[in-house]
Amino acid sequence: MPGVLQARVVKLVYTYALGAYAARCAGSSPVSGTIYDYNKVGMSNIPKLLNQIIVGNAFDEPRILEAYSCDRSILKMRPEMVVLPETTDDVRRIVRFVSQLRQRGTKTSLTVRGSGLDKTGADLTDKILVSMERMNRIQEIDSRSKLVRVQAGITLEKLNTALSLHGLVLPIDANPKETIGSIIANFTIDSYAGKYHGISHYVDCLEAVMADGNVLQTKNYNRRGLQRKIEDTDDPESGIYNRMNDVINNSEEALTIIKEKPTLDAAGYQMATQVERDNSRVFELTPLFYASQGTLGIITEVILRLEPMPSKVTRFAAGFETASGAVKYVEKISPLSPLAIELYDAHIFERAAENGKELGLFAKRYNKGYIAIVVFDDNRLVARKKLNDCLKLVPDSAAAILETKENTKEFSRIHTALKSYLNDDTKGERLYLADDFYVPQHRLLDFIKHLPELEESVKRELPLFGDYLTSNYSLRPDLNMNTIAGRQDALKFLKKFADYLVEYDGVLTGGSPEGRIKALVVNQEENPTVHQFYQDIKAAFDPENIFSPGVKLESDVKKFVKHLRTEVLQGITED
Repeated sequence: MPGVLQARVVKLVYTYALGAYAARCAGSSPVSGTIYDYNKVGMSNIPKLLNQIIVGNAFDEPRILEAYSCDRSILKMRPEMVVLPETTDDVRRIVRFVSQLRQRGTKTSLTVRGSGLDKTGADLTDKILVSMERMNRIQEIDSRSKLVRVQAGITLEKLNTALSLHGLVLPIDANPKETIGSIIANFTIDSYAGKYHGISHYVDCLEAVMADGNVLQTKNYNRRGLQRKIEDTDDPESGIYNRMNDVINNSEEALTIIKEKPTLDAAGYQMATQVERDNSRVFELTPLFYASQGTLGIITEVILRLEPMPSKVTRFAAGFETASGAVKYVEKISPLSPLAIELYDAHIFERAAENGKELGLFAKRYNKGYIAIVVFDDNRLVARKKLNDCLKLVPDSAAAILETKENTKEFSRIHTALKSYLNDDTKGERLYLADDFYVPQHRLLDFIKHLPELEESVKRELPLFGDYLTSNYSLRPDLNMNTIAGRQDALKFLKKFADYLVEYDGVLTGGSPEGRIKALVVNQEENPTVHQFYQDIKAAFDPENIFSPGVKLESDVKKFVKHLRTEVLQGITED
């Protein structure tokens, strides 16, 4: 990402010269001197043509297409082609190639994919799939400034393993196989966000390829700087700044409605409220990429701020006979600023025990009600004091265990038991239909108390698990995707759960975006003025709708039903 932070981060040595960057953004054709008759280009020829102009690979072999036809959702969409770029220049060439095809009447599009872990179908397509798995390099680490520059396809696990050698960490509690680009684009609220604020707190700037094949490198601009940017017609970025400035200036009503919402909602492009801030003195496009799910552009590189590696986490478990006891207890201890407060319905562990995953030390004490796992990452003395405070607040009716060297493995059993439950499909696949929803803390107890009514209505057990500090929770209904009735039940459940959630001031997309699945419900409920505002943002970035059509704003029930999976998702779905 040449030159983006040179004034601020002089110690970062970029791999590209400024002149090379200018040439890269100048709008050259995919391959200099090569002319294609796009009117005669069929899909069978595109992989060969792309392989001629990119360092990476393009494939259309059936076995490869099949491997990329599922994510973690209830959908299956087999792409026409899978492309694996290795550089930002590869991505530029792919996007420009597809843009030129569309301009000549070939109806195709691009959908970007990270590790294929999305729960909403946002990384699936029946057109061209761009997998970022090979763009997985750490470009440079500046340990003194606590900054790192990475390609968007690097996984959280690979990044934090490398950073640990420098005593640094990106404090995000996501699936370790998740890519950095996906964490940004999906904007899922992780369980550490209550203390560390989530991924948006750590993105310094990013690089993304736009629909015209040019590269956008996000940066803060004051009013004067923004005007200069817009007026510089030789700058490939000027167009998007000009269009987005107009959209923001003409959308006061929509922005007011969004700002008045009681909580962050990952549907649409709600972070647009952060584009212009500090009383209009700052203008920045980075926030629009949070929860964008690849619909505005393809993120290729990111500069991240980092934290010093914290002390080893210490855990504390408390078991309660009732949900009321658990919720009242965690309300009392939340002011102690723990890293996380995990809540589990004990029915989860009953089901896991049926598969042999007993909780060991916890088995007799934690076999009903709710379990709270409190996590601290303070230094040893501070953590000890906080844990003692937690113990003092435990009521006589509850059972409590403090983590020690001797019982650390017993604490690990809790998470392995959860994984066993989530992968148990003896009664039907545990589907990702009600994951990452938001329920405000003051309504949580009412939500849980009336959950049996929903269970009775849908004829399914719905044990809850999630994090109290972020108010982000999940339920996993067990449904059989092998049958027509099961697929119908999945759609009915989604609508019924969304209606139930509204009764308790909850938000279906409070913890992660709508993708293709939740969009069926969210788009129907969205304020028309706000929905039009989101469409204007999409049009400003992607006027030809090249990126991920059908994701977020364009839900279509008929197309959705057409792509419902008809078999159980293969492999381990939760790890």
